[in-house]
Amino acid sequence: MSLNSSSFVLFWKKIGIVCLDTFFPRFCIGCGSYGKNLCSDCAKTLPRRLDQRCPLCFKRTTSRGDVCFSCSDIKEIDGIFAPSFYKSPLVSRLIHIFKYQYIDDLSSSLGVWLAERIREEDLILPDIFIPVPLHPRRLRYRGFNQSSLLARTIIDELIPHIDNALLENCLIRTRYTKPQMQTKTKDERCHNLHDAFKIKDDMIPLIVGKSIWIIDDVSTTGTTLLECARVLKKAGAKNVFGIVLAR
Repeated sequence: MSLNSSSFVLFWKKIGIVCLDTFFPRFCIGCGSYGKNLCSDCAKTLPRRLDQRCPLCFKRTTSRGDVCFSCSDIKEIDGIFAPSFYKSPLVSRLIHIFKYQYIDDLSSSLGVWLAERIREEDLILPDIFIPVPLHPRRLRYRGFNQSSLLARTIIDELIPHIDNALLENCLIRTRYTKPQMQTKTKDERCHNLHDAFKIKDDMIPLIVGKSIWIIDDVSTTGTTLLECARVLKKAGAKNVFGIVLAR
């Protein structure tokens, strides 16, 4: 019996998975058990942030990470939701491996975990999801954008029936900057990313008046998300919210 083209591709994909599992077996990063890079038991142990703070002043606890009343006039961003802590050894290790040693099922596991936390908090879903972009030079080096992978999984989990919710090429990075974690002061972080992002001209009509989630893996000071939000707001976005795995 002959295989049609889609069946042929699926057949060889399954062969590839079998070969990878044979020569590079997957073990849970948390407990070492065989099967997945993050097993369901270890996913349940990831620490959860029980209170969210204003992403601008970091002083006041707010519902779901919204900007507090005292900072509401600034409106660079409307909030940042981060369900876990980057200081957790397991969380930081998972994100580091995910970011620098791309493992497909890890991106899926972390994305599903993030989607579950979003459901628990009953966040109002946006019109559009936009991943934080990488500079083309870094994208070529890394081979993938971890924020895009997270965004795709979140969409698949939360709104699989909605088309065109992901705008991967809306924001572009105009300058090659060093990683924010390598900066030491607030002024240096802000200068590092100043005017580092822009919106493609043909994408502007798609974001005007829309609610947007910016997806990233981790936020330390929030500077990257704030700079992305500033550009989107200036172009006419109605509101912009950051969604990350951890802070």
